Amino acid sequence: MQTRDDHRINLRTTLHRTTIVLFLVVLSCLSLKIEAEDLSGMRLAVIPRCSSQDRDDGYVRVCAELLSQREIDEVQSMHFVDVIAYKPVEDGLILAAKMKKSDIAFYDRPAFSGEISTYLEPVGENHYAIKVRFKGIEKAKLNPLLINFEGRAPISLNIDGREANERTVVESWPAVLKSLQSGGAQYETMNFTGGKFLESKLVKVFRGAKCLKSIALCHVIYDSDGGSLESFISNSHAAHISLDGFVLVGIPSSNENRIGELLKGRHQESFDAFLRFVVNVLRQTVEKGEAPKGRYVAGYSNGGAWAFDALLLHQDLFDGAIVMSPATWELQSRVQLKGKKVFVGAGELERSFFKMAREIEKTSADLGAEVKTIYPKSGHTMNTWTPIWNMALKTLVDSR
Repeated sequence: MQTRDDHRINLRTTLHRTTIVLFLVVLSCLSLKIEAEDLSGMRLAVIPRCSSQDRDDGYVRVCAELLSQREIDEVQSMHFVDVIAYKPVEDGLILAAKMKKSDIAFYDRPAFSGEISTYLEPVGENHYAIKVRFKGIEKAKLNPLLINFEGRAPISLNIDGREANERTVVESWPAVLKSLQSGGAQYETMNFTGGKFLESKLVKVFRGAKCLKSIALCHVIYDSDGGSLESFISNSHAAHISLDGFVLVGIPSSNENRIGELLKGRHQESFDAFLRFVVNVLRQTVEKGEAPKGRYVAGYSNGGAWAFDALLLHQDLFDGAIVMSPATWELQSRVQLKGKKVFVGAGELERSFFKMAREIEKTSADLGAEVKTIYPKSGHTMNTWTPIWNMALKTLVDSR
């Protein structure tokens, strides 16, 4: 016999339901699984409640607290944008939602997921809130998602506690591309037919104005997460980083076999085929036999692990790597990275990726590489990867 919640879930569109499930499946892997509830057939890993030890330690781990009466009163007078709001406090954020009980599609209260995964608690009629604690989190750039508003796709809460000089206004991609092209840049798409263990690839290539006639004075970056290349370019442009001396190559992720292509040892034939494609076919097509000033590999998550492995396996070819929130990785053989540049980082809110980034940071230094790091107070999103990418490009621009 179906419950009321079951019936309501069945009434949602297939697209909306699939979107929610995918968010929860991915985020259950990314979040700290200390506490979990199972409601309406879906599982949400949530951050733990703060303890007295958390308070004594200065909130060095992410946790959640109930609001004081004063804070509850403040929630009642908050300005809500699309039913959600937030307020920064010292070492914390108050997350709030203004919803009727009938607005809650599943679970028994509003739920946020993404960079912050937590339930909100009732604090008055049609008002829900929780206080998330973590040292310095009020200065973070975050976009947690309200995931269970009836009939709606996840609603993003835009939190930006950065200093004014750290913020940028990012224009739409068409506007950014038009601006860059007016300065002489070129943007093209290349089609590559797949083969055994390798899917067909639709690769995007950006060439800065200085790189059109020759790439000898340019840095070439092969990004294994090419679906985000336009976002990276837009954010670098907004940060006033000159792209004139860059060739940026965006390689799309596999539709069916991303882990196999990017994680060494998971499906070795796919990993080898993808790396051969980048090193042999793609490199020769993009560079046309001319050696660039510098050649780098980049990627985030699984792509971050791939970027570092690509550097280790072809240190004679690549000058460095941009390693963003790297997934599971281990050093299998020691090589010399003296003279190489490794840019590495991860969000402080993504525990396992943060730990892996620290390990790669140490390994890179031990192998002789020049290492630069940044660890934003964000999660497994572009809020983390954009600062790492921009750090790398700015360093390369300044190294001319």
